[in-house]
Amino acid sequence: MRDIKLNGKKYSVPQSWDEVTLEMQMKVSADSDAIQSDTLKKYSILSGYAGIPIDVLKHAKITDLQQLFKAIEFINTELPNTEIIEFDFNGKHFYCGQNLIDMEFQDFISIENTLSEYSGNTYNALPTILAIMCKLKKDNGVLETIDDYNVLDRAILFKKLPITIAHQLSLFFSRSEMLYSSLFQLSLNPEMQKTILQKQTDSVENTLKEWDGKGLLTRFVRGILRHCLKSIKRQQDKLYTSSQ
Repeated sequence: MRDIKLNGKKYSVPQSWDEVTLEMQMKVSADSDAIQSDTLKKYSILSGYAGIPIDVLKHAKITDLQQLFKAIEFINTELPNTEIIEFDFNGKHFYCGQNLIDMEFQDFISIENTLSEYSGNTYNALPTILAIMCKLKKDNGVLETIDDYNVLDRAILFKKLPITIAHQLSLFFSRSEMLYSSLFQLSLNPEMQKTILQKQTDSVENTLKEWDGKGLLTRFVRGILRHCLKSIKRQQDKLYTSSQ
């Protein structure tokens, strides 16, 4: 981090993607959503990363902002594009290598509930989703379950996760079988399955339209949703083929 002064006050500014946290990105998203002008939305990145109030940025002189622009030049570089299934954070080693269709049903339901609770605000939902999916190994070498720890406490911890790790995890998650496919192993009758599949398809497509063109971490969510949509449509194809 680099300390800079603006209007006599000191702010700490990240100088690499590794120093940008998920919590910072959540603030960028919240600020961006609250700003109506597309031009002014650019302030949200400076505010979210440096902790500088948007009103202060709006009234600052360009000459006063030069050191800030210099410090965040890293945002013009790409995030790491290698997926990971495990990572070290806060002195512990987390593992997230489960394919989503193999996760415990309580994890599946917890993720569903989290997405519903946050009504599509994926930035706010993401720490909880990561807390559900990323596990530690217990002393016997077996991965813990959500019965072994407090998900909300871990979600708070994961707000401090570097955005580089969150992005690399997203590359793994987005190619996994996602959310809905496990439900169709249940013994629903074909007509009920068709109805649910169509509703899910409509819901995912509408959500993708709402998030189209939005910022950084929505790439993660859009990737997951697109994969989810493919999975749903594969289920539809199988169902309609088998019923013909």
